[in-house]
Amino acid sequence: MRKIFILVFSLFLVFASQEGMAQENINPRNVTISELSDGQVRRIYNEIMNRGLSEQQATSLALARGFTMQQVNALKLRFEELQNGGNGSKESNGSVTATAFVGDLSEKDEVQPTKTEQRLFGFNFFNSESLTFEPGVNLPASNDYIVGPGDEFSIDIWGASQQSFQLMVDNSGNINIPNAGPVSVEGLSLENARDKIFDKLTLIYRDLTGNQPGTFANIYLAQIQPLKVHVIGEAFAPGTYTLPGSASAFNALYLAGGPNMKGSFRDIRVIRDGKIMKHLDVYKYLIDGDSDVNISLRDDDVIMIPSYQKRVKISGEFKRNGIFEGKEGETIADLLRYAGGFTERAFKERLELFRNDSRQTLFKEVKADEFETLMVQNGDSIIAGEILDRIENRVILEGAVMRPGNYELTEGLTLAGLIKNANGLMEDAFLERGQILRLDENFQLTNVSFDVKKVINGKFDVGLQREDVVTVYSIDELRQNRTLDIKGQVRNPGTFEFRDGSTLSDVIALAGGFTETASNSYIEVARRLSHEEAGKYQNKTGHLFQFTISRDMELDEKDSQFELQPYDQIFVRKAPGYSQTGAVKISGEILYAGDYNLANRQERLSSIIERAGGLTPEAYPEGAMLTRKVEINPKMRRLRQQLAERDSTLEFDDMGFEVLAIDLKSVLENPGTKEDVFLKEGDEIRIPRELQTVNVGGAVLNPVSSPFVKGKSLKYYVDQSGGFSNMAKKGKAYVIYPNGKAAATKKFIFFNNYPKVLPGSEIIIPEKPQRESLPASAWISIGSSVASLALTVVTISNALK
Repeated sequence: MRKIFILVFSLFLVFASQEGMAQENINPRNVTISELSDGQVRRIYNEIMNRGLSEQQATSLALARGFTMQQVNALKLRFEELQNGGNGSKESNGSVTATAFVGDLSEKDEVQPTKTEQRLFGFNFFNSESLTFEPGVNLPASNDYIVGPGDEFSIDIWGASQQSFQLMVDNSGNINIPNAGPVSVEGLSLENARDKIFDKLTLIYRDLTGNQPGTFANIYLAQIQPLKVHVIGEAFAPGTYTLPGSASAFNALYLAGGPNMKGSFRDIRVIRDGKIMKHLDVYKYLIDGDSDVNISLRDDDVIMIPSYQKRVKISGEFKRNGIFEGKEGETIADLLRYAGGFTERAFKERLELFRNDSRQTLFKEVKADEFETLMVQNGDSIIAGEILDRIENRVILEGAVMRPGNYELTEGLTLAGLIKNANGLMEDAFLERGQILRLDENFQLTNVSFDVKKVINGKFDVGLQREDVVTVYSIDELRQNRTLDIKGQVRNPGTFEFRDGSTLSDVIALAGGFTETASNSYIEVARRLSHEEAGKYQNKTGHLFQFTISRDMELDEKDSQFELQPYDQIFVRKAPGYSQTGAVKISGEILYAGDYNLANRQERLSSIIERAGGLTPEAYPEGAMLTRKVEINPKMRRLRQQLAERDSTLEFDDMGFEVLAIDLKSVLENPGTKEDVFLKEGDEIRIPRELQTVNVGGAVLNPVSSPFVKGKSLKYYVDQSGGFSNMAKKGKAYVIYPNGKAAATKKFIFFNNYPKVLPGSEIIIPEKPQRESLPASAWISIGSSVASLALTVVTISNALK
């Protein structure tokens, strides 16, 4: 909120202008901030928003209006009271509250220049935050400053005599020097006034002059009377401005926001005593840096901004695009200078000129020799085109040469000369064939082949054309990449670059050597048929070789003579019978729960239970469960995904394991039987305590868990859950036992024979599928069909009578 306050505070000061003050009967020098009503503050705010000056301009205007720091501080307190909703502010005639007023200010955006204003050359000169002509309050007056009433001189005397004077120029234009008398300085330049005062001082200080003066004097203006300057015409904020006495015309124009969209930047007039003292051309300052354009102001000067006479739109390949103002007698060359000249991509031989006459827009092609003579007119639009992306004198050399790249197409340049300019061929250049890619007269790509060896030996040559692309191939480019593949039980299987003389041991070493699981007694090399062999054999696809190699990659004398060829494939198999140690997990009511490594591939469930110390007295073997990790193959996963896309009601178990129903009690009593399953790595065995409840779910009135009562049937537990619901399929009820097995209801004549219930069981009562009733439209359709059928029967019956 501090930034908002500063902005509003500054703008309030700005627009307490003479017109505004007159409406409110406020004199800037005599205003008492605490006596201003909230209504007056709001009206000033509305004027601020309508004018839309920047914060920097507003602050400068505030200083120029003559407000004191005491008034500034008082106004700051007033705004703080309004912001905090205090009682220190005054309200007039039913206007809105101070709190609402301040809240509106916080949401007001800064006024931004339009796109047209931004393109108008010179607009930012008076409206840029990075460039300011804010008048300096404490700047010393220049020597040509004209002294007038209200100015205050300071005179410091030192040396043999010491004295200081503060002397105000009175309404008669005089200053009165003690013991010396009055001196008339009104209308004199500061330099002449100082000389006149110095001469007067010599009357009382004799040793001020001479070859060796003993007394010295410093005469300067300590305070300059403020100026009132009137800015009229096409200004953004015309009005009367109070400025420091040292202010210039640019200072006043800056405070007034400069020319508006209709105003001229080329003929701003400074009028003094009814006469035009200066024609300001802002372009001379912006383009040439001519500071003589500016002029010091005097009290009651008038700055008049007339309307522009000529404006020209500049676009295209100029360094500075925009809207420029022209003067009478200026040519296209002058406007090009204002636009900064052409860019490096500009076509400088012609310009496109669009010009308005009394009825329509005309087009003119302006040649370069007309730039200095063709006068610009109001409304002209000048466009500079871009040079073509076309290189006139280039040929391109690529491939196996010492210096490939772009070369200048000189007169008579041939293929042999181009290769010579590139410092000759590389060692691996393919000498049998090269090519030139060329555009023919129909702009079609054509290929010109040549024998590189004949060109080098001087037996063949050809002239080159613009944009020819010459390619000299290297042997490696024309040779297929030669590789070797090694797969299987090596540390880094993959594809490797073929090297002449490589042996089997070399490639295995390049692949990081054998893994722990590798079999070094059966290594196979597959070799494809050569192009000669491929024509001889119809059924054969390649050659196979088998080798035995030691773990330290040593081959016997015969096998060490075997040399690999490009594109051979090496396979290192896994050692037969190798298997990593697998582990299973057992938890629950077991004496030594935890992870156990499998002793062999045929270790059974009973063996692990025995190794774990057997069951605890609290164990419930009937509830033991075995879960096994399963790997869903990609084909099954895709099938599940397709089914799910067709039917969104389908759900699949993606947990990654399956439950094996086991009868642990029977397994422990009869180890080694079919029920005593072989275990696999990752199996988990869970043995619970004896469970005391039975869970009932599905189509019952109140699904609930009930205490297990020995000897009670399924119907008993259903009754404990409120009985069957109307949608229950009683004949399909089933029981899931704690070990994962399930038992279904069986029919005996017309009676349901429910399965046995054990502790920890879960009873599931399936629901009948809901039948959708036919809508009214379906019944109407059926009725119509029946009526039609009845009518047909009656008709046939009558016909048979």
